[in-house]
Amino acid sequence: MATTKLRPARNFGPGYFIREQMEYRNWSQEDLSEVMSITPKHLNKILQDKQAITLDMAKVLSEVFETSPQYWLNLDANYRIWLEPKKSEKEIQAELKAKIYERMPIRDMIHKNWLPNFTNFNELYRSVLAFWNVDKLDFEAWDQKTVPLLARKSESFNQYKAAYTYTWYHKAIQTAGRYKVGEYNKELLIELYNDLHLYTIQENGYNVFINKLNEAGVVFFVLPHLQKTYLDGAAFYSNGNPVVVYTGRFKRIDNFWFTVAHEICHILNHLNTHETFFVDNFNDDEINELEADANEHASCQLKHKEIYSYLKPKLNYLSQQAIIDCANALHIHPAVIIGKLAYEKTISYTNQNLFNENVLERIDPAFIN
Repeated sequence: MATTKLRPARNFGPGYFIREQMEYRNWSQEDLSEVMSITPKHLNKILQDKQAITLDMAKVLSEVFETSPQYWLNLDANYRIWLEPKKSEKEIQAELKAKIYERMPIRDMIHKNWLPNFTNFNELYRSVLAFWNVDKLDFEAWDQKTVPLLARKSESFNQYKAAYTYTWYHKAIQTAGRYKVGEYNKELLIELYNDLHLYTIQENGYNVFINKLNEAGVVFFVLPHLQKTYLDGAAFYSNGNPVVVYTGRFKRIDNFWFTVAHEICHILNHLNTHETFFVDNFNDDEINELEADANEHASCQLKHKEIYSYLKPKLNYLSQQAIIDCANALHIHPAVIIGKLAYEKTISYTNQNLFNENVLERIDPAFIN
């Protein structure tokens, strides 16, 4: 048991210590009441700890006994806490709400309609239970489930970010269950993956590719990230089918195709009984071997090396026409070229709007949550 939970068998209030000082000075109650300019009746209540020590009284006592006001305020506060060891309903609710808010960004979840709004604690508690589909909240078990996230991420990824990310992942699992696709066909997914760059230039390519994913037995949907999670995408299994989730954090063409390519690599090469899910933030500077491998495969499918080779002689005087020529030669969308060059700081990030569009406005609403 933590020492902070231990309760002393007896805790003396300020009255005990005032009497000690009176005995040391050989003062009677009448003497002290006169010194403090209060009535003997008032002093008697203080000596019996029936009267709480106010700030003004603490200041008077500090002057009489040459101590600090804080000394008397602390004595009184500690004594009254000891007198009432049982937590009030308000205290219990505050403790539970603090633990919930540490693990779930409640206001953001309400804003996203993941939770209903509430007017009191009981409504909040019931909606949280319903979200997790449990009868009671076990915070210790809850925290244990975030350990794999903490183990994979950088030091800046603290327990609060891990808890919020796990909450997002739980919502993703719930959402995946609503989408029905056929049996997973790995060979069909590999074939689709190898042609991914062609879909970047196809008319309505987002939705054509998503439907092809479904035909290969892969679930796809858009689920916005929660505050402080900074997620771009995820990959995991749901009811025997692999799942790709896109958060739309940046909503750009290049970000969409890189995320999809990255997560498909996880499905094809990394998801197994030991690595049951991946949640990705592409701005994280510290990545492990599996994430580096997924980045490399995504770059390969989006022809990043070929883009650089084609444009290298023109980088000092890069024009929009050169980018269009490169896109036509490599059968890749020019926004993918811009995104690759901006990410590597070959060109300014201000150029990312060139050839770009909000992909969430193009994706079939049936896939957006």
